[in-house]
Amino acid sequence: MRCSFSLFITLIFCHCTIPGESKNAFDPTTLTGGSVAVLSTLVFPNQIQITSRYQPNDYPSFIKTEILDLDLSEPVAYHFTKNNFHVSENYKDDLVLRDVFPLSESKIRVLFSVSSRSEWREPISLSIQRPESLGFDSFSGKEFEFKFPYPRYIGSISEAKGNITSTSLLDGRILLVGGVSIAGNTVSTVEIFNPETGLSTLLPPLNQSLVGMAICTDSSGFVYVSGGKTVAGTATTNSQINNRIYQINGIDQTVVELPVLMQKRRYGHTMVCLPDGNLLVSGGQFQVGNDPSAITNDHELISIQNTTFTVMSSSSNFPINTFFQFVEYDANKNKVLFFGGRDRLDPYALYSNVIYSLDVNTQTLTASSVVMPTSRSNVKSIVMPGGDRLVLGGVMGGGVGSRSIESWNEGSLVTKIHGFTTRFKNGSSIVPFSNSQILYTGGVDTYYKSGILELYDHIEKKNFIVDTMMDARSEHTAIQTSRGIVIFGDSVLNDRRVELYGKD
Repeated sequence: MRCSFSLFITLIFCHCTIPGESKNAFDPTTLTGGSVAVLSTLVFPNQIQITSRYQPNDYPSFIKTEILDLDLSEPVAYHFTKNNFHVSENYKDDLVLRDVFPLSESKIRVLFSVSSRSEWREPISLSIQRPESLGFDSFSGKEFEFKFPYPRYIGSISEAKGNITSTSLLDGRILLVGGVSIAGNTVSTVEIFNPETGLSTLLPPLNQSLVGMAICTDSSGFVYVSGGKTVAGTATTNSQINNRIYQINGIDQTVVELPVLMQKRRYGHTMVCLPDGNLLVSGGQFQVGNDPSAITNDHELISIQNTTFTVMSSSSNFPINTFFQFVEYDANKNKVLFFGGRDRLDPYALYSNVIYSLDVNTQTLTASSVVMPTSRSNVKSIVMPGGDRLVLGGVMGGGVGSRSIESWNEGSLVTKIHGFTTRFKNGSSIVPFSNSQILYTGGVDTYYKSGILELYDHIEKKNFIVDTMMDARSEHTAIQTSRGIVIFGDSVLNDRRVELYGKD
């Protein structure tokens, strides 16, 4: 024992005196690196961890980029070669391992060649064997399993309809309110779909048939819907634009029309449930007409407790009459952000590329110092890790759908274009797929209805067609759930079935 201990000290001393300053100390191809490799079980007594950026609910988009980067917990990347990696047998001809090389001492890049395979259904396993230069105590091997989502039917809603006002309840069920039947009539139906069971439960209906309501959920789980219109097409009388507000309790399954009305009838407006229990409604069409005079630029606060409304100060007004804007409430700063919008019904309206911020405390509206690259209405904004807010979809001048994928970072005051969707997607639904990925579902591609599922990956800054839905759909709804993306509805498709795009 005493002899062995002396030998160990000698090895350490010799290693420290070996010249090789220009070489990486952990490169096993050099004498220096070889010495480190021999002693790796002593240098790294804990198991080396290898991780990927992909979370369990992510789509494994490396099959599209053909690049997979892996992070190591210790600086031993130079020990790993292509020979240490193996793709599972079921994909060996579709996902061919091309090369493995270090990007740094603690990051590996794996390159693939991917076939033109149209469907990815079964999981992919990528196994990493221990390099001979690493002791078993330092690394015993690693296996990644990447699962793919796929579409299938999971249940039905009560009737065939589209343009449904929907939201997720706090318990994960989905609330559906109103919409348009395949006969072209608005409906008063209120129902709750359970994605776990595939069953839908009818609640008492609204007191009127409506489409295009604004919706929000308060901290207690009460859902409020307001405004909308009673006809599927263009309103021809003011009475077809609604000024009522309903409160829906998903637990007690009650639907109550509130005794307070909005000061103005509103369609194409937005609504936010504020922490103090008030509702903030903004913009929208309040009377018939195709010119800007039919659209309002004001905001009003609805007090649920006092059953009163208050029109906010004119300092909060939009500079132009605005509807079909997107709204986001920032609870940390008690402010409301507005993205996009237009000033009239006419397709050749003035479209907005300005980001507005409404301070709820001071009732003042300010515009961001930077604007979005594209002017459009009906956009969707989704917050990404790192502070970026994606601004997606929508309609541009002439009623043409926008393909632009853009972001705004409030901290750095920068807007960017990250690319364009492969096709136009009028009437599509855009929904978070995971923390860093967005899914586009269906829509109208110029002249025909689409069933394409397209994914945008904000880490890769790339978008890909990943699959197709069970049915081509537009004017439909897609909502993120714990099981995946639940998709339902279409204004002309005579089908009540609900589909899921998710993993097992």
